[in-house]
This record gives sequence, structure tokens and C-alpha cells, in this order.
Amino acid sequence: MIDESATEAPPRRPTRAEQRAATRESIVRATADCLVAEGYAGVTTRRVAQRAGIAQSTVMHHFETREALLVEAVEHLAVRLAANAFERIDLAALRTPDHRAAVLDEAWVEFTSPESLAAAQVWAAVWAEPELAPTLRELETRVTVIIVEAARALFPELADDPRLPALIDSSVALIRGLAAAIPIWGGEAVTARWEAIKPLVVEAAAHLLDEG
Repeated sequence: MIDESATEAPPRRPTRAEQRAATRESIVRATADCLVAEGYAGVTTRRVAQRAGIAQSTVMHHFETREALLVEAVEHLAVRLAANAFERIDLAALRTPDHRAAVLDEAWVEFTSPESLAAAQVWAAVWAEPELAPTLRELETRVTVIIVEAARALFPELADDPRLPALIDSSVALIRGLAAAIPIWGGEAVTARWEAIKPLVVEAAAHLLDEG
């Protein structure tokens, strides 16, 4: 019997470029995890290095500034959150009046998740660190375009109606603003405020979607 395993080629070793990319990805993941677990103030190159299991100098080699590290970590979180949102939120249910409140509740759950609240801390930090603004602005624009295009695909009769993106923008801004109050009032109190405001959002959506 021929031992076929003896003729198998040894596994290919990753190239230096692949190793570098893998290290950078592990740093970004560790930063995102650190942001979620310890908050914006807790994100330091030392803590990130500990989570990634690498030397602090390696983190600094890949990211010259803490701001660059945070921006890429937030982008990583945003992509993950967007994927979760599109998997969880059934936008098509907006066509059914009885389901609209449930769709908004799903959006509320996503925007108040630990990952979303962690990312929100970086948005708030722009007041003190304006150098973060250009990249975050670009990231927010990309996410908004994805949401609006998905809505236009579901409601082609409203594709050219400027009120559709305005409705989405106002709904997202409202939820994001309420979520920002959670550290002040606590999750239970802010969720109660959301429950009181939600019927007004449903009414605004009905005014546009049912008319279309």
C-alpha cells in the first residue's frame, strides 16, 4: 500500500504580507473588543497589545496614532453592526402597517447594543479630537447610502422622493440621540422614552409609505 500522505505537499507558509495583514486584523479586533469592554477612555495601546497577545511596539508599528487605531476599530464595528442589522431587521415588513413598530424595535435593539454604544463613544469624542471627524464622516456616509439604497429597492415608487432618505435619517438620528442618553439616565428610563416616541415615528412612516 502506498502511503499517500508521504506525497502530500507541506502546508504553504504565509507570506510576510499575509502575516502583516493578519497581525493588523488581530490588532483591530482587539481594539474593537477593548472599546466594547472598557469604553473609549480604556483604549490604550498597552491594553490593545495585551488583548491581541502581542508587544505594544507591534501595535505602534502598525498604527502610528491612537486615533488611526480607533477609527479602523470603529469601521470594523460598523461593518459588523451593519451585517447584523441587515440580518436582523426585516425592512420589507415596513410595507405592513402592523409590523412597522416591530421593525423600529429591531433597529432600537441594534443601536443600543454594547457594540453600538461603544462606537458611539468615538463619535462623541470628536468634540475633543476633531481629527477623527473626516474618517467618521466618510464611514457614516457609506453606511447611510447602504440603508437608503436598500429602502429604495423595497419602495421603488419612492426612489426619487426626497422624503424617503429624510425619514430614514430622522429615525436614525432620533434613535442615536436617545441612545446617547443611556449613560445619563440608564437603559430602562431611555427605553421608556423610546416607547413613548415610537408611535410618532410609525405615524410619520405611514404618512409617506402608505401615500406612496
